[in-house]
Amino acid sequence: MATQESLMVIMAQVAPAAPLDRIHGIRDRFSTGGSTQGFILVLLAMAGLFVLLYALARMLRRLRRRQTDNPRKLFHEVIRHLPLTIPQRELLRRIARDLGLEHPTVILLSPQIFHTHANQWMAATRNANATTRERLTALAQTLYARPPQ
Repeated sequence: MATQESLMVIMAQVAPAAPLDRIHGIRDRFSTGGSTQGFILVLLAMAGLFVLLYALARMLRRLRRRQTDNPRKLFHEVIRHLPLTIPQRELLRRIARDLGLEHPTVILLSPQIFHTHANQWMAATRNANATTRERLTALAQTLYARPPQ
């Protein structure tokens, strides 16, 4: 029996009884009625945390959806939705980039503006050859459905 008692003492020292005591304490607290005020406080804190997380999630979603004014992004979005081939899109991007246009979508507003910028680009980059002129004419016909005047 002495060995059994010493074994129990050793096990009691090794095995932590604190978690089990906490569980029994919580059970006893609920069985005796506990503190209503404390319970309501915990519920209010949880509700407040939920409202805070919800507001934070809405704010983050709104920030992600907000688009800043970006002329280049608008230009890329517009030419992506136009019925253009990939080489035609690249040609438009190159014209806008080489001319350093702050608002590149402007070149799409009218055939006159397009041809003015196209001629400036051809003169500035020494791309004035028949093939480039044909590509620009085909691009203008696609964009404006009529040949340049």
